[in-house]
Amino acid sequence: MTRARTYAEPLPPASTGAPGTTHGPRRIRVLHVITRMVLGGAQENTLLTATRLDRARYDVTLASGPTAGPEGTLEPRIPSTLPFVRVPELVRDPHPAKDPVALLRLYRLMRRGRFDIVHTHTTKAGLLGRIAAAWARVPVIVHTPHGHAFHDYLGARGSAALCAVERVLARRTTRIICLTDAERDDHLRLRIGAPERFTVIHSGVDLDRFRPGQGAGEHARRKLGLAPGVPLIGCVARLVPVKGVQYLLEAMPAVRAAVPGATAVFVGDGPLRPALEARAAARGLQSGAVFLGLRDDVAELLAAFDVVVLPSLNEGMGRAAVEALAAGRPVVASRISGIQDVVADGETGLLVPPQDPAALAAALIRCLRDPALRARFGQRGPASVGRFGAQAMLDGIDTLYQELLGAGAGARSDEPSISLG
Repeated sequence: MTRARTYAEPLPPASTGAPGTTHGPRRIRVLHVITRMVLGGAQENTLLTATRLDRARYDVTLASGPTAGPEGTLEPRIPSTLPFVRVPELVRDPHPAKDPVALLRLYRLMRRGRFDIVHTHTTKAGLLGRIAAAWARVPVIVHTPHGHAFHDYLGARGSAALCAVERVLARRTTRIICLTDAERDDHLRLRIGAPERFTVIHSGVDLDRFRPGQGAGEHARRKLGLAPGVPLIGCVARLVPVKGVQYLLEAMPAVRAAVPGATAVFVGDGPLRPALEARAAARGLQSGAVFLGLRDDVAELLAAFDVVVLPSLNEGMGRAAVEALAAGRPVVASRISGIQDVVADGETGLLVPPQDPAALAAALIRCLRDPALRARFGQRGPASVGRFGAQAMLDGIDTLYQELLGAGAGARSDEPSISLG
């Protein structure tokens, strides 16, 4: 079990002195806020940042709402040395009763903690966390959306309302971190924030974990009980609608008709799993669709796949694509914001329109039928993702924090004030 403070437990007292002093007693106090620590790219990014910033200069606290659901949890990986605060009412979906309580508890946490920087992650935590930080007069407020929810999540009215709120909050955010140029451009196109409020820092991946060893693919196939010659399509994703996993399942009959024995391997879990399994059975795909559920050996499994697919409708960057390319796997993915900055169409993989099973099937068939094409994509993949390494992200965040504090981005006040008008 992971230990977690409740919102009411006091934090260690703030140290004295000037923030940013490397050798003195005063470290920069940073609070990271996220809705939940499920298995996912945003959560991996947040945990990596919170745990690996230089402890000699940063005093970091992580705050999260409750982590529940079939997607799995990262909480066991939170080290005991990282202060971890549970905010029970900080839930992912809008909740008229819990949201005001979560806002108040975040505000009190920030006032007690005397943080120099509050860094919020994902949409809901970004909304409540930034309001609380402004009320608490936190000098520097940073937000990483990890993609955005402006479409494919809330419907037309919900998306319009979210955009309106984000436009207001952007003016009170010191800096917004986007994972790719495409994500930043989406915000600017929707008039969310001025260009100078944005910084692009790629989500960091521990690339060395995914470098395949000699014979790794054969070993992984034996581990899965699959013969060496079975054409395998890997999909590493939460089983939720926005990941487009349903379209991969729809594409599989055409793929198997053209490439006998082709099998889609779904690595991950989520609320769609029962419906996907039922759909696979109804289509006679029992042997063509394998659901592995949550796994802690994804890096090993990637080596077994002939091609990795990301049929997502929306991605901030496409962390699974970075991991697949680092493992030397060709990638077939949706041509959407974020992924386009990771997968070079015709160079390291193929991009197809989202929500298009026919186009997805055609690209998968092309890859599976052409070993030379797969080999060419796979050879180029590892070199293409160096800029997405973990240390590059940490260096970028460290530089940004120092820049914002050095520029005097905000001055602490004892009287909270914010206007959302």
